[in-house]
Amino acid sequence: MRRTVLVLAAALILLVAAPAAAQAYWGAIAVDPETGRYGVSYEYNSVGAAKNRARNECGSRHCRVAAWVSNGFAALVRKKNGVYYAGIGRTENLARKNARRNAHDSGARYITSVFSGYS
Repeated sequence: MRRTVLVLAAALILLVAAPAAAQAYWGAIAVDPETGRYGVSYEYNSVGAAKNRARNECGSRHCRVAAWVSNGFAALVRKKNGVYYAGIGRTENLARKNARRNAHDSGARYITSVFSGYS
């Protein structure tokens, strides 16, 4: 009987702890295309909260969210014509590469990146 209780208790602990261990965290990058100001956020429990924080960190009413990511990297680049592009990836290098690919410009200037992942 005692063994059954211990097994049930261990199973209950695993059921409760497993979702918490697999919790996804969100990050975002916001940019003001007029001034070039940007803001980042990471380790937020929801995509909405991450986006809001990035916009607030950017500090301008013209800030727009360029990318948001869960359990990965996001990167922001700027083309010579001043247009911003973002990309995401499992690594920072892949996020940068994807941002430049989205810009159709391998020479686009790297601005910033963010990682948001498991705790």
